Amino acid sequence: MTWYFVNLMWAIVLFGVLLWTTACVALNAALRGGMRLMGMVLSYGVLSWMIVALPWREVAATWGLFAACGGALSVVYELWARGRYAGTGRRPRRLIRLEGALMWPAMIPDAVGLMVNDAGILPADARREQYQDDGAGSAADPPTVSPLSSSTSPPAD
Repeated sequence: MTWYFVNLMWAIVLFGVLLWTTACVALNAALRGGMRLMGMVLSYGVLSWMIVALPWREVAATWGLFAACGGALSVVYELWARGRYAGTGRRPRRLIRLEGALMWPAMIPDAVGLMVNDAGILPADARREQYQDDGAGSAADPPTVSPLSSSTSPPAD
């Protein structure tokens, strides 16, 4: 079943992969890099299967829909982060990323994970606004310490 050349069945499959990857990235900061890579591999596996099973217009339209939504979500997060971190020394990221058409399976989970951390929906972890991808972390940002990571050992003499 298609809608404006977007194959709805394959869009649901891609959305499932995206939802799983986003949940893993947002909820488990320790495995964030591995989960993003796993989401990329799964998404590109689905893409290769789509290329075999669908006409090229449906493949391009379905993949392009997710790339456009991912780009829009990344732009919204970046604009929000620019306002939130104004005056802290944080360098802004680029708003438009041409590689986003290929990297959306990793960009969407990262943007959602940073949004829920920064908004306080999930507790802040060590990845709070670090921008490892751009190398634009600020030395003025205070380190975040989780209450669970506080040391209970006696002080050293």
